[in-house]
Amino acid sequence: MLVNKSMYPVKAGYSAISTMQGQLGKLQTQLGSGQKAQTLAEMGSDRTVSLATRGRLTKLESFSANIDTVNLRLGFLDQAFTALNGLKSETRNSATPTSFGENGLVMASLQKDSENRLSQLLETLNLSVAGRYLMGGNKTDSAPVQPMDRIMNGEGQFAGYKTVVNERNRADLGADQTITLGGVGLPNTRISGPHGNYLSVSSNMFDAFGYKLASVSSNTDSIKTVGPTSNPINQTAYFSQNPVDQDAVSVTLKRQDGTSQTHILKAVDTLSVPPVATEYEIVPGDTSATAAKFQAALENLTGGDLDSFSAITTNNANIKVSGDADGTDNLSIKLAQNPAPGETLSVTLKKPDGTFETISLTARDPLAGPLGANDFAIGADRRETMESLEAALKARIGGMEANVKTGRLEIERNGATVGISKDSTNPFGFGDITSIATTVGKATVTPAPNPTITLPDDVRPGESVSFGVKMPDGTTATIKLSAVDRNPGVGQFRITPDAAETAKNFEAALRLQLDTVAKSELVAASTFAAADDFFSADGIPMRVDGNPETATALVDGRSNTVVWYTGEIASNNPRLSATAQVDDSTKVGYGVRANEQGLLDMVRTLASMSVQEYRTSDPTSKGRFSAMVERQMDNMSTDTATDDGSVERIALELGVTKATVGRAAQRNVAFSGQLQSLLSEVETVSMEETVMQLLALKTRLEASYQTTAQVANLSLVNYLK
Repeated sequence: MLVNKSMYPVKAGYSAISTMQGQLGKLQTQLGSGQKAQTLAEMGSDRTVSLATRGRLTKLESFSANIDTVNLRLGFLDQAFTALNGLKSETRNSATPTSFGENGLVMASLQKDSENRLSQLLETLNLSVAGRYLMGGNKTDSAPVQPMDRIMNGEGQFAGYKTVVNERNRADLGADQTITLGGVGLPNTRISGPHGNYLSVSSNMFDAFGYKLASVSSNTDSIKTVGPTSNPINQTAYFSQNPVDQDAVSVTLKRQDGTSQTHILKAVDTLSVPPVATEYEIVPGDTSATAAKFQAALENLTGGDLDSFSAITTNNANIKVSGDADGTDNLSIKLAQNPAPGETLSVTLKKPDGTFETISLTARDPLAGPLGANDFAIGADRRETMESLEAALKARIGGMEANVKTGRLEIERNGATVGISKDSTNPFGFGDITSIATTVGKATVTPAPNPTITLPDDVRPGESVSFGVKMPDGTTATIKLSAVDRNPGVGQFRITPDAAETAKNFEAALRLQLDTVAKSELVAASTFAAADDFFSADGIPMRVDGNPETATALVDGRSNTVVWYTGEIASNNPRLSATAQVDDSTKVGYGVRANEQGLLDMVRTLASMSVQEYRTSDPTSKGRFSAMVERQMDNMSTDTATDDGSVERIALELGVTKATVGRAAQRNVAFSGQLQSLLSEVETVSMEETVMQLLALKTRLEASYQTTAQVANLSLVNYLK
């Protein structure tokens, strides 16, 4: 009989054994491979589930590969923007507008430091990973930014930034206006002293035009000279209001050697008889005359003039004794007595070409004949003589040639009226005049864009006139002039009782102030404007058209100018220039373009800072340095962190992308685990269950073999036995 739960014929038994052998082989294969089936056909209805699950796992594997690639690139970008953020902070804090440093050390080092920072920035913008450039948008096969040397110095027929900025500076400054030193109010002179016998000649602003007051001398004891010196021999008393009878004042006089003496003087309506040395007479209604009486009494007490004292102070705020020191070297001239005919005063100046010119003025008796250009008249007293000497000196020095830059603004004067105007169609130089304001009470003004001001006869010290102007880089500046009744400095004009004369001084001061601002702040603004022209976001560099000094337009410079950025140029979100699918519903963008606004501002700023030199011998250096640093600090300010395309914002957006990728990776891992479990249930077998089935089948198969063998040997003879 066959042991297989049924009674079968032998032939059927053989078939059952064959089936069990097949089952045994299948179980052995499953035990060896762990898989339920070796072909899809063997899987039956599970094959649909298997195919779908494996397809899904393959997609998750592609997402995982994308995530690995994106994380690699984001890692490099994170390092790059960490460095860029540090570079931005370093640039912002590298200097302040007045941090010139000892002997101009900070000014000297700033240019080189900026060059190094620019080199580091450009190298970072050309970041590549495995041959792929990361900051050129969708153009990844070549560096998005040209090499620094080519950008700055050009190559062949293609001009670099240095050429572009030179042309733009010249265009914004405009052509030289050749006038005289007198046309800008030089020399600044002042007659002082109780007898009107002191004359100071300030050296202030001579260096702006290449001149220098070298020396002063005379051939007589009648004319005493000192200088150039910061302590001119012209100590003079000034009263802001008259004292009252019996008012006492303490005066301390300090000599150059450090010793001092103190005297007490008393104001009286009428001098005592006999005179008292410590008294001085009050001249009603005339503070200048009272001051002269005070100084005469002080000189009598000190045994002579006040020339030997370096500082004189009083305990009365209304009484001051000072010289004409203005922080610069002065030529100081004193008439000890009226000079005799033929006695001379000589002043030597160093000219812009390096040569020296000596102006010699000779005292002449006005009754002996007409005065020549090199003569001054001997007057009835020292004041009258000094006035003639001053006029002759101003005529000779003031007649020397000077070249000024007014930034393409025009200045006109008609009597007491001064006007300033700009051709609004010309893009170069100072921009539109936006405003005019004044504290001069009786002045009459007409508004911008071509304002005028008519000055009255009684302009008071401290009153001012201001003009607002636009600059080439889009910033604004204020041109301000303040009234003074002494030697004016930069940004000041001397007032007189005559409105026309005051207006003439105002015109000269305005021209001088424009020249000063043009060679400092305008040059700084022009340099940054040139950076805007050259480092364009759209890849089109702009050049000055024709001769810079007379140019009136900018033109497309692609035919003869280096194009600094060759990456993708598009108006859409830069992050979308490189994307990756990280799961079914999430596509992340991690593209960066080197011409994004924040990166562009850094390139423009550092390029601008790297081309400006600040020589200590150049009188415009400090002004240019301050204006350049102000713009650097503004462009690199922490306030720009929230601007579109800023370094901080790009880093933030890339950080958000990285977080999004991380979350997608976590979801994919979890989903993949679920799918793997499902696939395991469908495709794999339980090893324990398979072993049990295998052993059971083996036992049945062995029993079947034995029974079948016995049945196969049966015969009638054997059966009867």
